[in-house]
Amino acid sequence: MSVYTKVETEELTVFLNRYSIGKLLNFSGITAGVTNTNYWLETDSGHYVLTLFEHLDSLGLDYVLGLQHHLADKGVRCTAPIIDKNGALFSILNYRPAAIVNRIPGSVYQDPTIDQCHQIGLELARFHVAGLNYRNEMPNNRGLSWLKSISKDLRLLLTTSEQCLINLVINDIESFDLVSLPLGSLHGDLFHDNVLFDDNCLSGIIDFDYACHDYLIYDIAITVNDWCINAEGELLSNKMSAFLNAYNEIRVMQTCEHSGLPIMLQAAALRFWLSRLYDKHFPLKGELTFVKDPNEFKKMLILRRSQTQLLTNTKT
Repeated sequence: MSVYTKVETEELTVFLNRYSIGKLLNFSGITAGVTNTNYWLETDSGHYVLTLFEHLDSLGLDYVLGLQHHLADKGVRCTAPIIDKNGALFSILNYRPAAIVNRIPGSVYQDPTIDQCHQIGLELARFHVAGLNYRNEMPNNRGLSWLKSISKDLRLLLTTSEQCLINLVINDIESFDLVSLPLGSLHGDLFHDNVLFDDNCLSGIIDFDYACHDYLIYDIAITVNDWCINAEGELLSNKMSAFLNAYNEIRVMQTCEHSGLPIMLQAAALRFWLSRLYDKHFPLKGELTFVKDPNEFKKMLILRRSQTQLLTNTKT
């Protein structure tokens, strides 16, 4: 559980006066998440989620919360921010920007099935299509420039072989024709624990903290790396086919995206290896914190550089 900023009942009661969602009945810290402070929130009008953002600034929140509002309005199954009485998507609580979103029913499945891979393929494609006319844009703050910068910051913690591996991946990313890849709004963190299923039916996408404007294939790669694998992190052809076939039912991937998928799978693995490594050694201070194992993605990165046969033809 991660609770970086503690909220007292009296403080929350005052904050809720900004909204038309009734009186506070209960609230409690959410036993999941790494980046932000999250609370379950119950009022006499319903159930919600309160998030205090620990690293996003107002520009970032304008993009992230605005995107959720836009996607929900287009019919994408996702959390949507509650607009307060002043028409704002967020305001300040305990010196942190805070927002309230609707609580989506359902639960996380730790080992997604083939059918669930199919469902998330459909929904991610709907997400990407709906996001194409979202007018706001925000660069990916976990993109190529960040990979270069953070790897330098972590150099004293890396072995020579690890530094060599990172440099090889970055060089391969830069060597690819990135300009040809379609751009759009991304979730940026579409792991299985950011999607809820209710009675085996996808009920909604949550946690948009790393949403941004970047290559759509990068979002696909992040999702494949988490949903379409076995316990060792190896890609499973049946789950991968289910996901990609479903995605292409809604949005047909371009030839350059098929070509770019292998390197983007590596880029995605590298991104989460380095971010987890940084969080492990430089954690945010909080009441309760949880840091995930970075080696999971280091192993995945090595696998992605060797497991090429499955990726030679991802066209459907």
